[in-house]
Amino acid sequence: MTTAVIYARVSSKAQLKKGDGLASQESRCRDFATYRGYDVVRVFFERGVTGRIDDRPAMREMLMWLRKHRKDSPVVIIDDISRLARNLEAHIKLRATIGAVGAQLESPSIEFGDDSDSRLIENMLASVSQHHSQKNAEQVRHRMTARLKAGYFCFWAPTGYTYVKGQGGGKVLERVEPTASLLQEALEGFASGRFESQADVARFLAPHPIFARDAKGNIHPQRIKNLLTNKIYAGYYAYKPWGIGLTKGKHETLISWETFQRIQARINDRTTAPQKTVSTDDFPLRGYVACDGCGHPMTGYWAKGRNKRYPYYECFQKGCDLRRKSIKRADIEDAFENLLQSLTPSRGLIAVASEMFKDIWDGRITQWQTQRKAQKTELVRIESQISKTADRLIDTTSTATERALEAKIDKLEAQRVKTAEDLAFSKPKPEDFQRKFRTALTFLTNPWKLWETGKSSDRQTVLKLVFDSPIPYARNRGFRTAKTTIPFNTLDDIDGVRNKMAETVGFEPTGRSHAQRFSRPPHSTTLPNLR
Repeated sequence: MTTAVIYARVSSKAQLKKGDGLASQESRCRDFATYRGYDVVRVFFERGVTGRIDDRPAMREMLMWLRKHRKDSPVVIIDDISRLARNLEAHIKLRATIGAVGAQLESPSIEFGDDSDSRLIENMLASVSQHHSQKNAEQVRHRMTARLKAGYFCFWAPTGYTYVKGQGGGKVLERVEPTASLLQEALEGFASGRFESQADVARFLAPHPIFARDAKGNIHPQRIKNLLTNKIYAGYYAYKPWGIGLTKGKHETLISWETFQRIQARINDRTTAPQKTVSTDDFPLRGYVACDGCGHPMTGYWAKGRNKRYPYYECFQKGCDLRRKSIKRADIEDAFENLLQSLTPSRGLIAVASEMFKDIWDGRITQWQTQRKAQKTELVRIESQISKTADRLIDTTSTATERALEAKIDKLEAQRVKTAEDLAFSKPKPEDFQRKFRTALTFLTNPWKLWETGKSSDRQTVLKLVFDSPIPYARNRGFRTAKTTIPFNTLDDIDGVRNKMAETVGFEPTGRSHAQRFSRPPHSTTLPNLR
């Protein structure tokens, strides 16, 4: 009996289960082999590979097999000419390769021959198959373009999202938890400076099986870069090859457009300090404690002893009088905890601050209507500029001018998105103040509570929210005056005003340190109404 092999191919996963799937192709080819009296010895399945190319895994495997059994003059059976290729050039190349290895191509759908008429019909059918493939691709592109313009992203779902069936029948992006929330925290953390570098973001995501790892078990840096630069997480996307400009999607976002812009600004800012190699879990104050002699941040390190290692902070700045004079980690961190615990304002002080912040809040609400009107005017102006620039782009014939206009349109579209997003924010509700201020108040009244959790991320948050610069530490004397951030400075200023207005003969003068002001109990004198 004549030896035969079957080649079956599908270009999508859907075809594996329905229509002209692999099983139906194999069945028809076996019936044809039985009718011709062929002995089918091998079946080669090509799963999910387009017919527009000739280099395919199963095809390479079949050609190798045909070369080894060349002396048997095997027959290659295909269900239809479109299963061999969907491109005329690829068809001609594969047809010649199969003949060169001593095999003969047959099909129940077409009679292959070497005469001119048979070749003409064969090439015409291959051209029709190519036309069908191109037509299908065009139809798919048109449908996808229409979906993209309507606000529905339809490419590969980004990490943190999945596709679900929408009300109109099409698929829409939906958040996948807890992955989406973790990515949201990572993005917002990088935008706010909680994560100093992209490496910090990778370390934050490392314990979670979100991204694939390399041979060493690490997340590739490019994956983090793609995460931070993907507009889809801010609710927008663009695809210039199809003429899709910056478009607002109809899916739930992870971050705002403003947050996304801050991320891009941080990525493009090359002045960011290099990532520290010492773990912040071992030395949480590294980079936040400065040498009192020179003002440079101290370094934390482990010193090797006879039986174990010991932690120290030390100044390594050349020319400093305190250089290489180590300080035990416990001495610095105990003193810091005492300093942090002293930053606890009195209840009376918080009450006065609350009233002042409420006045500021009310004043901003009154400005909302004016700002909204200005935003609407700005949005109209930007859209008008985009329209005029697009008209110039159509008329230009210069490549350089075309690139400049395209860059200008991109910039204007980014401005339009930012303005539209600002305009979309709803008017703040009066009751929001109490909720928002209560959250801030929890931290302001006792930052020590967040520090004592022991989590590295919480401690880094405390350091960034409380202290404006590294805190000078003097050997054998402790911490010097600390420069705190605006919220704590504001409370300090209010406390100074309060003491000045309430002070009487016999009271201690108000020229005290920042920590002393917060640590003293409130005066018994009735506080004035500062409103």
